Amino acid sequence: MKQYDYITLSKAIGIILVVVGHFTSTVYMPAYYSEIKNLIFSFHMPLFMILSGFLFQMSMNRKPGDIPLLPFIKKKFLRLMVPYFFISAAIALLNFGLGLFMPVKRTVDWHYLLEIFYTNVGGSAVFLWFMYTLFVVFLISALCMKLKGGIAILGILSVILYFTPLPQIFYLSFVHSFIVYFWAGMILFLLTDKQKLRPSLAHSIFAIIILTLAYGRKDFVETENLKQFLNLICGLSGSYMVICIAHEIQKSSNNWLMSLGKYSAYIYLLHMAGVYSVRMVYEKMGLFTPFTYSIALALAVIAGLVLPVILTKYVINKNKSLTFLMGGN
Repeated sequence: MKQYDYITLSKAIGIILVVVGHFTSTVYMPAYYSEIKNLIFSFHMPLFMILSGFLFQMSMNRKPGDIPLLPFIKKKFLRLMVPYFFISAAIALLNFGLGLFMPVKRTVDWHYLLEIFYTNVGGSAVFLWFMYTLFVVFLISALCMKLKGGIAILGILSVILYFTPLPQIFYLSFVHSFIVYFWAGMILFLLTDKQKLRPSLAHSIFAIIILTLAYGRKDFVETENLKQFLNLICGLSGSYMVICIAHEIQKSSNNWLMSLGKYSAYIYLLHMAGVYSVRMVYEKMGLFTPFTYSIALALAVIAGLVLPVILTKYVINKNKSLTFLMGGN
């Protein structure tokens, strides 16, 4: 096993949590799932932002020197924004077709198509916010790293932004909430690379305790800044919990988890196809009990994970144009 394989395993755990959290029926949702979903949502996307910051700092350590800004922007645009626009257009086309036969959450018109370029259109495309947000975060981070003391500058900026509400335009409302996790991922790499911090089982137990305390308390505070602070603690502790667990899993052979981690970007972009398919069948059947919901949830998770991997291996990777549009090489 490579030294940082646990980062790939963390992606695998994270993407499983994403799929679990996205099986949301508009007709029926048992109380147990609602609570699980809220807990997952308190840290699953901060986890991916931390992992992105970790890998960003790792790449800079391997290639010391100034970041070539324009090539870096081009690379991240192809990796993140091309699939963002491609999947957005595909969802728009699907919604337009469905709108001809049934009511849809959002009518596809020129307003819808224009908004794709600068804000979240919501509906079935709502999950794409992460791609656009991560691209903006990369830009800000790369610019900061061009300055002397770039990490410190980015850290100060991240904390200030976290407690400063921003408008939704260009996904800045997401950037303000998530860039601090990206910076935390950079710090995590520096600490682990210098052997000043090593994820462990004991650390995961400590992280679980902190997550439990912060999560249980945040709904009872009235001050917005304090609530934001507790949200931050949930995001950091929950993410570190997953990383520590992945570090322990790394000691054994987990090829299927490693595969999920390597395909995590494709799964993120395509998982809703499997999840929605199961949800539609479940709602058509009309058997709404906690037990049947649990079965449907399990099937949705399997479909949301397996279908994207199959499509990627046997369709996308076989076609250069599709590979490009999905952010591949």
